[in-house]
Amino acid sequence: MSVTLGLAACLAAVTPAAAARPADSVTERDGAVILQERGGRNCALTEAQGFVHPALSPDGKTVAAIKVARAGEPNTGEARSALWLIDVQTGAARELVASAPVEDLRRNLAAMWQPEFALDGKGLYVEADAWTTSSAIHRVDLPSGAHRFVTDGEKLGVVPRGKFAGYLLVQKHKYRGAPKFGAYNPVYVVRPDGKWSRLIPGSDKDEGETSVGVWLKRNAG
Repeated sequence: MSVTLGLAACLAAVTPAAAARPADSVTERDGAVILQERGGRNCALTEAQGFVHPALSPDGKTVAAIKVARAGEPNTGEARSALWLIDVQTGAARELVASAPVEDLRRNLAAMWQPEFALDGKGLYVEADAWTTSSAIHRVDLPSGAHRFVTDGEKLGVVPRGKFAGYLLVQKHKYRGAPKFGAYNPVYVVRPDGKWSRLIPGSDKDEGETSVGVWLKRNAG
């Protein structure tokens, strides 16, 4: 059974070389951000302060996490949360994007979740509370915190390699016209600025997840 140490104790227990090594992975436990397998130990990077959805930067030196101020279900307009950055080596944390409710749902950042770093480490993507049937995806630039709307939908991830490396996989909620009607949730590959997108073939069918896996093997294998 692993023991989780506070950051100061964890760093004091390993050599300077080990302490300088980027973290292998990061998780959340009871509102605290936990570094895993750092010198063979789990280190509490923060205290229990309402952090969720931590994500590690490509160089392993920074964690992005959501700090919940008021809980609530997505798309209800009740939740409030902010985007924070945490330094892996020191535990220093700062608010990068504050909770900012506005009526324009393409700019509404009242509640955010699921941060993920861009491959170049110069920005990250977050989902934000928006429409009844869809969240909004925003890109946040680093280190300024400037942000812009990219597209509507649910972010499934960033394509890791290949021709579309750095593009987003986004699931969108759509409705069929006559004669079929009904809702469906196809997946698109979307350029980071949101100005180009392409349907992943077959993702608009009942077994769309299989089609996405096939597309990834073919284009990012």
